[in-house]
Parts: sequence; structure tokens; C-alpha cells
Amino acid sequence: MTEGAVGGMPISTSRTPQRVQAGNRTVRMTARVRSAIEAMVWLGLKRDEAAKVAGMRDNSLYVALRKPDVRAFYLSECEVLRLSGRARRIHRLEAVVEQDSNMMAVVQASRTLDDGGDERLAAPGAAQTPGVVIVIHPAVGTPGAVDVTPAASAPAVDRQGD
Repeated sequence: MTEGAVGGMPISTSRTPQRVQAGNRTVRMTARVRSAIEAMVWLGLKRDEAAKVAGMRDNSLYVALRKPDVRAFYLSECEVLRLSGRARRIHRLEAVVEQDSNMMAVVQASRTLDDGGDERLAAPGAAQTPGVVIVIHPAVGTPGAVDVTPAASAPAVDRQGD
């Protein structure tokens, strides 16, 4: 296994699969794929650049990203990146509120800070979307039998006049 460094991040080029944590799951992927994903997420590299840094072809990384385990690791790293930038976004909104040149930006930044910013979007299932909700309740008891036999005293219908 050879090691390198890009942007202060160590890059491993091993081809043997290793186990990596992705949220609550342990996933299997090669060190090269893991390094490429970390370069994409943490260094902001494009897929082809990240593949080159990790010592693999762009198409190989593309194929790897289609695997559920690799995709789970990529998404968990993106979520960590999103959450780690939250404090900086809050400070940036505070700076916008303090400026005097664009008052509409001040109003929007104030609203965003008061509403909790991206907290609403962080909780899965919290967003409400328009639509129809169908609620099916179980039947209480069983319905009685229905008699469908024709009645003997029913009048005959004359169909010639129709």
C-alpha cells in the first residue's frame, strides 16, 4: 500500500477491501474508493480529479458510487460536512444582519435565524408537502348477511313500452 497526501489529507491506494463506518452501518470498500470519496467531500474535488488523486480511473469511481455500501458512505460523509458547516453559516447570517447596505438581506437573514435556519430540513419527515392522505380504519364488527333473492310478490315489468 502506498501513501500520499493531498491538501494535508493522507491518501491510501490499497486495493484490498476494508470496513468503514457510514452512519450506523459498517460498509466494505477499497481504500482507493474511500480516499476518492473523502477527496470529493472534504477537498471539494470533482469525481475525475478525486479518482486521479486516489490512483484510479474516473469510470471505476463512477461504478463504485453505484454500489449501495459506497453510496451510503458518500452520503454519510456529505451529511457530516453539511452539519460541520452549520456554525459557520450561523455566524455568516449574523454578519449579514449587522450590515447596513442591503436591508432586504438583513430581513431575510433575520428570518432565517429566527426560524432556526436549516433545522427544519434536517429532521427527516418534518417537511410538509401538499397532497391527499387516505386513512383506512379497520371495520368494527362484521356486517350481517344480505339476502339477494328476488321477492315473489314483485310486479312484472312491461318492457315493450320502452
